[in-house]
Amino acid sequence: MDFNFHAIWLTILFLSLLVVVHEFGHFIMARRFGVVVHEFSVGFGPLIGSIVRNGIRYSFRWFLLGGFVKIAGMDIALEGDPAAAKKDDSSEVAEKQEESEATTNQNGILFSELPLWKKIVIIAAGPIFNLILGVILVFTTALFIGMPDKLSSEPVIRMVYPHTPAFYAGLEPGDRILSINNEPIKQWLDIPQNVDKAKGKALRLEIKRKERLLVKEITPKYNSYFKNYKIGIEGPISFRKAAVGEALQIAFFYPFNFVMQTVNVFSKIGFKDNSMIGPIGMVTIVDQVTKLPPFYGMELLINISMFLFLFNILPIPLPLLDGGWIVILLLERLMGREFTANQKAVAQLIGLAAVLILGIFVAQSDIAGTIRRFQP
Repeated sequence: MDFNFHAIWLTILFLSLLVVVHEFGHFIMARRFGVVVHEFSVGFGPLIGSIVRNGIRYSFRWFLLGGFVKIAGMDIALEGDPAAAKKDDSSEVAEKQEESEATTNQNGILFSELPLWKKIVIIAAGPIFNLILGVILVFTTALFIGMPDKLSSEPVIRMVYPHTPAFYAGLEPGDRILSINNEPIKQWLDIPQNVDKAKGKALRLEIKRKERLLVKEITPKYNSYFKNYKIGIEGPISFRKAAVGEALQIAFFYPFNFVMQTVNVFSKIGFKDNSMIGPIGMVTIVDQVTKLPPFYGMELLINISMFLFLFNILPIPLPLLDGGWIVILLLERLMGREFTANQKAVAQLIGLAAVLILGIFVAQSDIAGTIRRFQP
């Protein structure tokens, strides 16, 4: 497998762009409501550099996988009493001193002082900005690049999905499938027919990769969503640009279709068979996307942005998700009292632990799949 290491940087760029857009949603609505903002950061971890403008610290940090915004009074459990922080000029850490100076130069209120509806708007603005970005990208793609129109008849692989039999067997985009179990493949539709006909038995594929002839052994996998056997490849597609009205219609309905398809697929497949895709799987997809028409890069950005919207808006009462924060605010209103800082801190730790466990699971799936792919 020829692997382009610049795909790693492109993956980081993709994810960082989408997370920064998400955080910008929180940031712009907080400022719109006059809330003090300590910092808007691109990246995490140790500081590379920063500037202060209008009392807000804009920083760049070494781990460029995303970013964050620190809104005064939003997280007392972690930042302490914001009012006290404004008056604290005795910090021994230069970074804290600069943050304190930035905060002192601002005029505004604390997040905790806002009415409930403004709090919800600020929190929901992050995922909503991801949704808006996705819609804009769909419209732009349909209008200027084109959407998939029809499948080409050529039996040439366009995409190999991570953690699939084709991925593990080492198939790559551009491979031409010549035969399956010694049956000649003349058009793309011959491939799914032969794969499904095998009913999960091992297949012998003869392929042509540039000027080389290769033989691959692949065992199809049953897909419970589509109710047939698949090996995890897609064929070449032609594209058609849409008129403005049609592009608007496509962009409007895309989020609904994406959410419904994601819910349906996840409800039927979920965590089965270590099929979750993490950073390594993402790099694999980006590596393939760099060799494909521009539509696929846009599609990847769109789908990740839509997924960030859907994931973050989930109404799980854990304050690591935006939807969780909204649920907690509503629970506080129903109870007539706020949760204590310690209770919120515990909830944050539980949420962080859940995300770390999920991250470990996904990483294990990624690493195992990559090792399996490179095995002879």
